[in-house]
Amino acid sequence: MKLFKILFPTVLATILSLSFFSCSESEADVVSATASAVFDFSDEENPPAHRLAVFFQVSNEVQRSQSFTVTNPQSGYSWFVAKPGIFTGMNKSYAYSVNLNAPEGEEIPVGAYSVIYQDAAGNEDSITFSVNYKKELLTAKAADCKEILGNASENLAIYDDSGELLFMGKAKNSWKTNEAILKDYKLAETKRVCYVTAGNTIICMMPEEKLKTEN
Repeated sequence: MKLFKILFPTVLATILSLSFFSCSESEADVVSATASAVFDFSDEENPPAHRLAVFFQVSNEVQRSQSFTVTNPQSGYSWFVAKPGIFTGMNKSYAYSVNLNAPEGEEIPVGAYSVIYQDAAGNEDSITFSVNYKKELLTAKAADCKEILGNASENLAIYDDSGELLFMGKAKNSWKTNEAILKDYKLAETKRVCYVTAGNTIICMMPEEKLKTEN
């Protein structure tokens, strides 16, 4: 996702003063927080890498998102994210990071997390969220994932040769073969099946599959 830059007018000192006053009076407001424990299977035999993805819905001026800090009080782990990713859609705005990793050899803690969000004017807001997943996913194989999750929906992710996401969602009924997918997405190179629990709390990404047969 590309970051958007906001340019402020620099005309008269009075205008600048009013502009600064307006920005400082505009409070940072995080409406909600969503967290996903992501389990990423690189092949069929090895356990997955895992990480935390977090999204914060911001009520105003998401382009002015400066940073946020995510902390798990129980473990003491803390992640500082400078210049978070941002996106808007369906009249909602989000600041996010999808790559919060535990220290090497450790696991993403379950339980409560706290967040401090800061905008470019130095305004702050805080919010909490929780993370929960079955610990057996940490040592699972790709083939076991669906059974462990239970009632999970199946999505499909399609990527081009640079790894850019072209599609994410329910597969079309017409996509019975790779050729059918390539008919709709000519630049597609690979696909991944993703199992997602309700509320996107857990996401299991199956190993990458090539869409084109090698000559």
